[in-house]
Amino acid sequence: MKKQLLLFISMLLPLVAMADDSGSCGTNVTYTYVSSTGTLTIQGSGAMSDYDNAPWYSYRGDIKTVVIKDGVTSIGQFAFNYCTGLTSVTIGNSVTSIGFAAFSCCFGLTSIEIPNSVTSIGGQAFSSCGLTSVTIPNSVTSIGNLTFYYCDGLTSIEIPNSVTSIGVQAFDNTAWYNNQPNGLVYAGKVAYKYKGTMPDNTNITIKEGTLGIAGEAFSGCSGLTSIEIPNSVTSIGQWAFKDCSGLTSITIPNSVTSIGDLAFSGCSGLASIEIPNSVTSINDYAFSGCSGLTSITIPNSVTSIGQSAFSDCSGLTSIEIPNSVTSINDYAFSGCSGLTSITIPNSVTSIGEYNQEIKGETNVEIIP
Repeated sequence: MKKQLLLFISMLLPLVAMADDSGSCGTNVTYTYVSSTGTLTIQGSGAMSDYDNAPWYSYRGDIKTVVIKDGVTSIGQFAFNYCTGLTSVTIGNSVTSIGFAAFSCCFGLTSIEIPNSVTSIGGQAFSSCGLTSVTIPNSVTSIGNLTFYYCDGLTSIEIPNSVTSIGVQAFDNTAWYNNQPNGLVYAGKVAYKYKGTMPDNTNITIKEGTLGIAGEAFSGCSGLTSIEIPNSVTSIGQWAFKDCSGLTSITIPNSVTSIGDLAFSGCSGLASIEIPNSVTSINDYAFSGCSGLTSITIPNSVTSIGQSAFSDCSGLTSIEIPNSVTSINDYAFSGCSGLTSITIPNSVTSIGEYNQEIKGETNVEIIP
């Protein structure tokens, strides 16, 4: 009798593990899981919730098919990560964004059709997937950090002209990137990355029509001495020129509207830089560690100066902040040991930590 009972329980266990399930996964979004087919259906209206562990996480390995119906507008972060048995995904035409790590580590997913309603694909969204080819629709304007990172079977990538911004290492460790020749690699209309070791005294001319410079595109290229950026470029990604210590001059065209975090951090050879009046904010650490920088022009289009934006710019002796600026964030000028005068207009209503201490330094004149 005891053996029969144990046998009965052991037969029930897989049924419990594979039971049908349903519930909520957003304010007006629900899910239904059918165990017999391994199909997870997401339906409703509005955005999915973001997750660390989604409601179906405990049986994620059993999910074979995901259907996201029309009405759902976004796919939440970590929604389907580690669904290792997932082979088929249908995304409704109402989805506009795919969240962070939404399909990461879906090793069995070899293809996916992204609808032309999607405008942004988040960081790590498809990292370490089994994808072999991908077509980005022309509705997409930005691709996040590490989005297709380590999709080592990905040989074909079609990127439309609509994409102007690509994050750090978005296509690194894919077959597509590994097969590119050394030198500056382009992904669609974006200067993606300089591949290989850059020789000393290298001058780069980015080709006309380029729309963006990707995150980390030239990071660590100490051999770079000058670069020409065409006036078609609208964005410079984070870390784009980080630690380009040999870069002595750069002209940022008026077409550029955004400069990412740490974009020029550690460019110790830069002596001066003029920020165009198309830029509205100077992001965190954008020019930190530019110890050779003696002058910088901030246009009256800028409204905020980010955290540590000019920290450790020891060569700066004076700086004039335009009256368009309303906030100066923490440590924006920390370590600027050569700074003797700074003009802070009455428009500034918020000054972050440490910047207040500048007013107490006897060698710094505050000019209101």
